[in-house]
Amino acid sequence: MFRKFKKKYQNFIKDKFLITNFEGDSEEYEIFDSSVKRLTNPIGSSFEIGVRRGMGSKMIIDAYRKYHPNLNDYTHIGLDPYGELPYNFSEDRKFNKEHDYTNLMKREMIINFSKKYKEFNFVNLDTVEFFKRFQDGYPIYSKVKKIINKFELVHFDGLHDIENVTMEVDYFLNHLSNQTIFILDDIDTFDFESIKNKLYKKNFKLIENGKRKASFEYRS
Repeated sequence: MFRKFKKKYQNFIKDKFLITNFEGDSEEYEIFDSSVKRLTNPIGSSFEIGVRRGMGSKMIIDAYRKYHPNLNDYTHIGLDPYGELPYNFSEDRKFNKEHDYTNLMKREMIINFSKKYKEFNFVNLDTVEFFKRFQDGYPIYSKVKKIINKFELVHFDGLHDIENVTMEVDYFLNHLSNQTIFILDDIDTFDFESIKNKLYKKNFKLIENGKRKASFEYRS
């Protein structure tokens, strides 16, 4: 009874005063740092599917600031629909309620990034809608309109079934830079071997392979 009341009270305080922190619910976050470090001549465009509470995007941006501080026009795009939609965590199960992607979570995430991460651009869409609308790239408006259609680092942490992961990978295979790194999350929840073979055929090399995450690198 007390725990239920405590949780309701904490949610009320968060909602009213918007007290927020970056949080993560995964492992092997160091892969973001090592991946950004590998970029030899970065163009300054990264992408994350599945922002949740923002820890992944934060660490990607932090790594860019650390290793490539002189990039003048770096843009990071975070894609997530939120809205408490059903979430396929793997081929055969779904997240339980404590992992709901709520609109309150979205508000907290936006506030966190707005404080000191001007590089972050949030897109409140699911992947199907995003890919449909922005087949030729995503527009950024800052004094002038710029179309970002090449990405050098992509973190795949959206729906974890092979159909969706394949769709996501196929989209970004059409938007490669001269050097691009793909980071796949929760690789134990879908047919990772299938994705690995697809990337090998596109001249990607496996760079890191952990329990939860794996990274691949492409060079033209």
